[in-house]
Amino acid sequence: MGASGCSAARFLAEKGARVRVTESASTPGLDTREADLDRAGIRAETGGHTREFCGDPFMVVVSPGVDLRMPEIAAVIPRGAPVIGELELGAMYCAASMVAVTGTNGKSTTVELIGHILNSSGRQAVVCGNIGIPLTSVACDLNEDSVAVVEVSSFQLETVRNFKPRIAVLLNVSDDHYDRHENYDRYKKEKLRIFINQDENDYALVRSCLRDDVLAEKMRGKIICFDRTDINMDAAEIPLKGEHNIENVRCAVTASRLMGVAERQIHSGIRNFKTLDCRFESLGTFNGIEYIDDSKATNIDATKRALESMAKRAVLIAGGRGKGGDYRRILPIIREKVKAMVVIGESREKLISIFSNIIPVIAADTMKEAVECASREAVAGEAVLLSPMCSSFDMFKNYRERGEAFRKEVLP
Repeated sequence: MGASGCSAARFLAEKGARVRVTESASTPGLDTREADLDRAGIRAETGGHTREFCGDPFMVVVSPGVDLRMPEIAAVIPRGAPVIGELELGAMYCAASMVAVTGTNGKSTTVELIGHILNSSGRQAVVCGNIGIPLTSVACDLNEDSVAVVEVSSFQLETVRNFKPRIAVLLNVSDDHYDRHENYDRYKKEKLRIFINQDENDYALVRSCLRDDVLAEKMRGKIICFDRTDINMDAAEIPLKGEHNIENVRCAVTASRLMGVAERQIHSGIRNFKTLDCRFESLGTFNGIEYIDDSKATNIDATKRALESMAKRAVLIAGGRGKGGDYRRILPIIREKVKAMVVIGESREKLISIFSNIIPVIAADTMKEAVECASREAVAGEAVLLSPMCSSFDMFKNYRERGEAFRKEVLP
């Protein structure tokens, strides 16, 4: 009964379907959503999934957070019932061209930039999907002249059947979500599903290092390596900083060109693009120390990319709820770029055991304490970087709330 599930339920009800919604949680706030669904003629149950309530459905639509391997999920889905996700449902009714973007890191920035460039050029583009606006909530408002720029997660790709983007993008693949996917190869397989329904009239955009993976899966879209794209702009004109963001810009430029946007319009869109919160965002310099909010770095590779972009040494604030990756992969860049580390959240003991042999590691109980500790460790000319390597759900509702807590302690 989150944004995706409620949107799918209302969408189906508006199409004349009889809909039931089953939710395992019974947290505060669900009563309001249940009442909203009831007013739309949609029955709901909370606190668990029961076979009696689910009955014998014609179709099952699962939210991205639902792991179909869980016994309690399998027990309520009748054998043979088609199972799709909200993304697939929205795509079934979407007349617009679709540009879909997946990857471990950089998805939100890339879809926002593509959407901004298209809208700036005069096209009607809507950014939706995993970024927070379900495709089902906008699909029927779009026409053949519109563009749906869709952020797509590996969880959403698990249940696609006929999802067919005009342009499909795989930005990168690195360790993440091993709490859901079995291993790296399985995780990569799920990401590659973004290409499975494309044909020779569609485009598959990938980094050069992933081209062979796409070829091995016999995908039929025209493969273009966006990391070879020439941006033809001075670096000072690009508001997004860091080499990882330059890759995102190259991808957005390539996609926009394929959508027919003129070069001058692309450059204009990039110049006036406003960077997203919590993504390698400089909050300012105080007492000679720069404070950078990279709360969106919820996996190891994202923090590695942030550190690679640092021109100065940093005191790193990290930790939260781990996702099963190997932190030792980041040891070389930690040794090179990090002066000290302040750790918070459920993973802090693990981070202490791994990194305390090479740098000082300090444990903190709150974000306030973490910022105070980091500020004492840093000196003028260095930076305090919040780049957690972990999800935020042990201490915060989401990465935005974590970033806001950091911002509150930093800004005067």
